[in-house]
Amino acid sequence: MFEFEMKVALIHIRYIFKGGLETRLFNYIDYFLERGHEVHLFTSKVSEDVVPPPNLHIHLINLRWIPKPIRNFFFDKKLKKVLKRKDFDFILSLERTSRQFHVIAPSTHKGYLEATNKFFYNLVDILQIYLDKKAFSSAKVVYACSEMVKAEIIAYYKISPSQVKVLYPPVNLKNFLNLGSKEMALSNFNLQAKKRYFLLVSTSHKRKGLDLLIKVFQKLDANSVLLVAGTSFHSKQDNVISLGFVKNMGLLYQSVDVLLHPASYEPFGQIVTEAFAAKVPVIVSPKVGAKELINAHRGIIVENYEVNSWVQAILNAEKMNFNFDDIDELLQEISLEKHMGKMLSWAMIK
Repeated sequence: MFEFEMKVALIHIRYIFKGGLETRLFNYIDYFLERGHEVHLFTSKVSEDVVPPPNLHIHLINLRWIPKPIRNFFFDKKLKKVLKRKDFDFILSLERTSRQFHVIAPSTHKGYLEATNKFFYNLVDILQIYLDKKAFSSAKVVYACSEMVKAEIIAYYKISPSQVKVLYPPVNLKNFLNLGSKEMALSNFNLQAKKRYFLLVSTSHKRKGLDLLIKVFQKLDANSVLLVAGTSFHSKQDNVISLGFVKNMGLLYQSVDVLLHPASYEPFGQIVTEAFAAKVPVIVSPKVGAKELINAHRGIIVENYEVNSWVQAILNAEKMNFNFDDIDELLQEISLEKHMGKMLSWAMIK
């Protein structure tokens, strides 16, 4: 691992509170800064509700008038003008860029198209596939978020297997300490203790399977309640509640009984390992990369998207003993400390 003080460049198109990849960005910034490294962030947007650390160097790339579908392409173009590789000891991109030595692969666009049965590509799809290929080919190390994504990178983009390392997204275990009792957590969200709560975390409702779960909860009784954290929507069912964006996810996991994730394509699904950290069992689809970490102690994999299959899985979950007896070893393996140790040790390989 790097024992000296480094000058680090992190690349991500937005510095905002939103999804799992943004959570990783915040964790990476904190990790490097806490160890005394000089950290530079290259981004195009800083959210108004983000308070950057005072010692973080932010380089803003103006994409104000660039249409969203082609924004990543121009982000890479402009990045070349402001980021000089020789100026940094470690460069990590969370985007599809060609200026890094190391790139995070949270998904592949071709994998997404295949999983969602989209066989006719438009110009945006072709551009995204081009950016994937360019980023993966130019990187010294590609950090795939799951074995599923590693297989996609090798098969669809013809990248050497030795260049691709599986690095599960980290869980900052500090976020799951001292959460208090379940009763206190329920009261924080004005939830009733007598009901069973199921959680969907989603900022992309169609891909994450909200439509399926709405049909599922129409078949369940009123004491089974679906909570949806992420993008707000109007719910027409009493047992489906939209919470909107939730900042304290640790407290929300403490409130629920089961996490549901019926995604049509989810390269990993960091919410699965976050649920594990809170000792909340999960029910997921076969297209969730984190299924690799699920066993009988932790959850259920539903092999299809039939409403009745998901209803039955939820009913079965109420009878099962998810004891999490083997969870400590896994949590250490996916902790931020272990994650960064692996990332930096692979970065040192010549």
